Amino acid sequence: MDTSEIKREANTLYKTLQPVLQLGDPYPQSVITDIAKIVLLCGQSNNNITANELLGFIVFHALVQHDTATLKVVLEQWETSRSVRLAQEKNAVRLLQDLKNQFGSPETLVLPTLLNRHDETHGTRLLDTSVNALYRFAQVIVKADGTVTLEEMNALAQVWKLLHTYNEVVPGVVSAPVGGAAGATPAAAEASAVEPLDEVLDELNQLIGMDNIKAEIKTLTNFLKVQKVRQERGLATTAVSLHSVFSGPPGTGKTTVARLTSRIFKALGFLEKGHLVETDRAGLVADYIGGTSKRVDEKVQSALDGVLFIDEAYALVPEDSPRDFGQEAIDVLLKRMEDYRQRLVVIAAGYTDEMLRFVESNPGLKSRFNRYFYFQDYTPDELVAIFNKMCRDSHFHPTDAAKIKLKALLTGLYGQRDRTFGNARLVRNLFEKAIEQQANRLAVINTLTDEVLTTILPEDIPDPDFPEADPEPSPSVEPSVVAVEPTPVPSAEQWVQELSDRLNHALDPMEIQAKVRLKNTVLQILFEHDPVPEVAEMAALTVSMLKRSPLQPLTMVQLYGRLPNDDFPDWSQTFDLTTDTLSSASPTP
Repeated sequence: MDTSEIKREANTLYKTLQPVLQLGDPYPQSVITDIAKIVLLCGQSNNNITANELLGFIVFHALVQHDTATLKVVLEQWETSRSVRLAQEKNAVRLLQDLKNQFGSPETLVLPTLLNRHDETHGTRLLDTSVNALYRFAQVIVKADGTVTLEEMNALAQVWKLLHTYNEVVPGVVSAPVGGAAGATPAAAEASAVEPLDEVLDELNQLIGMDNIKAEIKTLTNFLKVQKVRQERGLATTAVSLHSVFSGPPGTGKTTVARLTSRIFKALGFLEKGHLVETDRAGLVADYIGGTSKRVDEKVQSALDGVLFIDEAYALVPEDSPRDFGQEAIDVLLKRMEDYRQRLVVIAAGYTDEMLRFVESNPGLKSRFNRYFYFQDYTPDELVAIFNKMCRDSHFHPTDAAKIKLKALLTGLYGQRDRTFGNARLVRNLFEKAIEQQANRLAVINTLTDEVLTTILPEDIPDPDFPEADPEPSPSVEPSVVAVEPTPVPSAEQWVQELSDRLNHALDPMEIQAKVRLKNTVLQILFEHDPVPEVAEMAALTVSMLKRSPLQPLTMVQLYGRLPNDDFPDWSQTFDLTTDTLSSASPTP
């Protein structure tokens, strides 16, 4: 890579991170430290950090430190004076090692946690912008020396994961203030974070899917706006309880919507800070007498003038432990909700059935939680849109063929979903797997352009047997040791019916109907819709289904697509399972 391009990218990073650097301590030091760790991870992944890789760090560090002498060297002498360049490189290596030794191993980054907390507290959106800028700079470091090794691509994947990891404790800066310009008072910092209601609502509307949730929040917002106006004009108002239940499957955006809701309450003047404090049973319940009350009080105090978000709240009322300390947590929480009814909003979240049981378990809970928001599984199209957004945010571009394979994969997984289906979490896991597979593919390529580095091909998309990584266990099932019964082998008729059910379940969101029959050893599937279903999508979906549940001695698959009620199909395609090849699509007269 040309040195001028490296200098330009370092300058771009500096400009992008200006809003973060202007926040004051501990942010500038955290930025420098994390950049150093990224450079070490990417540059030393092959045990040889090069001059160009060091150059990126030198330029950025000089810009942050306003080191005009170093910048002058970089701009005027870097290409012409070897001795000066080597001296700068030696100093940079020493500084990198000092930062590594002072602030811990490269296995953790500080800035994502700090910005995540700052965004939650102040309603800002610094995290996404900063993470994307840092990841792009990591890509620059990887290709700075003109070659990209497998070790460097693995390091890049590690950097991506670290940038999306947020910890409870920030090493070395635990006591440092979170947010606010240097020397600013807490009150001034809070005031500077006030944002217009329209901006928050626009951010809500930009979320993928969730039409019912958006409509309900809009209704609630309009109600609160009217109540505010009536209050300002001295008219009678209706008592407002903002405590809510968010119920639905995992990965459907409950925490994200809760964070936006807290900002809406602040923008409307119902909450002074509008921050979000997340917790769960472990954060509220102790295993000794007297400890639970203390934990609940600590969480409530930290959430005052904002929202306390209790994930998997039903765990506070376990079905098999009536004398559990969880009841004490509920009793204390109910008392604090009354004590601070003007300063605290509580949102309890979890699976729908379990949350209904949770609320019904205590009259106090039922009386205080009177707003219910039901989150639904994302459709295959919405899951694809989420994947595409992750690609855009991280500077990746899937090809059309990759999008087709992705759509088929997600449609298949959607059709086989159960109550623990991961939704957006599944998509994130899939995205991480895709960029890892892309890294393995690029490791053997000598020349890597920006286009090559950012393109996702079909082979980068995981195969249909991709596991839904880290699925949430169903809360209604307790771990146990059971005898494993042999799985009965279904008959051909049963297998065809099961395949038909799975296909139609997966295709239901697209309103496509599949008709399946087995003729000797040839499987025939007819897809009906207006317009006629795309042959590539239907073929990819069928293959993914068959790989999950093959039938022996099935050898051939014939696919057809037509308009409903037409006598003849518009296209046909044959898949030979013995050779693992697809014929080209052909119209059928």
